[in-house]
Amino acid sequence: MGTDQAIFIYSTGGFGWCEMLGKRHEIKLGELLVLPANTMHCYGAAEKKPWSIRWFHAVGSQIPAFLETLGVTAEQPVVLLGDDPMLSSLFEEVLTELESGYTSMNLIYASQTAAHLLAAMIRRRHNHWTDAPDARQRIVHSIEMMRTHFDRPLRMEQLAAMCGFSPPHFTSLFKTQTGYAPKDYFTRLKMHHASQLLIGTHLSVKEIANRVGYEDPLHFFRAFKQINALTPTEHRRRNSEDAERQSVRVIENDPQHSY
Repeated sequence: MGTDQAIFIYSTGGFGWCEMLGKRHEIKLGELLVLPANTMHCYGAAEKKPWSIRWFHAVGSQIPAFLETLGVTAEQPVVLLGDDPMLSSLFEEVLTELESGYTSMNLIYASQTAAHLLAAMIRRRHNHWTDAPDARQRIVHSIEMMRTHFDRPLRMEQLAAMCGFSPPHFTSLFKTQTGYAPKDYFTRLKMHHASQLLIGTHLSVKEIANRVGYEDPLHFFRAFKQINALTPTEHRRRNSEDAERQSVRVIENDPQHSY
């Protein structure tokens, strides 16, 4: 069947297939299948060694331009991207953000991360990256280290040594892969986690600051506002107000609700 949204399916293992415009396409590890909007199709996993996939639907005025730059069409819907841990990590980041809530801030962050994911796909497609998969894997491993050590200081020299690179080479590879220097990326991860705690818990701002490695709440306030354009207190209050407004709209739109 067709849909009014483009569907992106990235294979991380096994095999799958797609039939569209009378043609059958086989999909294997590291390949991206794109199903353009309003195009009849069917797809599925192979019976032997069924695929593992990451996928999302996308809609918007810029999607046709993304697809053109990516080089996919209804006639040629499959492109080879390779087995790239960075793409899987970005898929997970979008999913994690949406699982944390559907406030305007959540949706903005998720949409921008999805745009980053699409851009990474395009860059990988056109750069024909087939070299140094181990280097990319080590960078992803350093990011996982950051995610599990929010409350501890991680020095760049420490991360570089863990990856087996010199600090300058590690910084260069990390920035190429993520768009940020390691220190900046770690700070953004911390502030994203802090944002989730502010919205999803009743922890005090001081407790949250400690959980993301800041002993001085004032330092945490400054770092949070620099990235989010709001103080932690303003961020929590705004999201609380958004949730209340959404609750009111649900009640107003409930045909069974009576006063």
